[in-house]
Amino acid sequence: MRTEWWESYFSDLFLDVLRQAKTEEQTGAEADFIQKVLRLTPRTKILDVPCGNGRLSLELASRGYQVTGVDITLPLLDDARRKAAKQQLEVVWEHRDMRDLPWQEEFDDAFCFWGSFGYFDEIGNRGFLKAVAHALKPGARFLLDTHIAETLLPRFQKRDWQRVGDILMLQERCYDHLHSRVDAEMTLVKSGRITKRASSVRIYTYRQLCQLLGEVGFAICEGYGSLNRESFKFGSQRLYLVAEKKGV
Repeated sequence: MRTEWWESYFSDLFLDVLRQAKTEEQTGAEADFIQKVLRLTPRTKILDVPCGNGRLSLELASRGYQVTGVDITLPLLDDARRKAAKQQLEVVWEHRDMRDLPWQEEFDDAFCFWGSFGYFDEIGNRGFLKAVAHALKPGARFLLDTHIAETLLPRFQKRDWQRVGDILMLQERCYDHLHSRVDAEMTLVKSGRITKRASSVRIYTYRQLCQLLGEVGFAICEGYGSLNRESFKFGSQRLYLVAEKKGV
């Protein structure tokens, strides 16, 4: 039976990277942005998918929102549950594939953050967006944070490295233009331990992504290039795309 890359990617030393990669200030700034562009109101029911270790779910729950976090990686969900218990926050944690969202018109808003889109093939990526649309009420907003061709390719680097806390992280990338995917190998080094991880992410253009969202039931509202809500343009650092589920 074939094992997909994301099934084992989020483990071992990479768990430590995720735990150290974002500061409390960065998480707070991202939550502020989510509040503003999704136009959250008190007691809003929000879907965070995938939620990882729950850092944004927990921050939004601390602000009074009803949050459900979905992720397929149990160690990340275990982290999220421990933090929620420690902070005495109520969050619903669901262990499931991000394409497997069983709700129908349950949530007021949803978001997918930190480059968690594009893992699958064409059918799978479309299936994820369709599942999100199905789970949202008509008129609900969906915020997608991702790289696209217009953000990634102008500054594409085949090789780079950075230090995250006490971990050295080396990344080597190749852009597969036939399939519009970035294939990468990451090497993590900590105190003599070495871990390698391979990934493959589909890179859409702005137009392709908007078209895909439209096909599954969304209308496109706004595209931002930063957390400062600057309008998206070619060469922006990232794309923060807000789409609204079409009414009945």
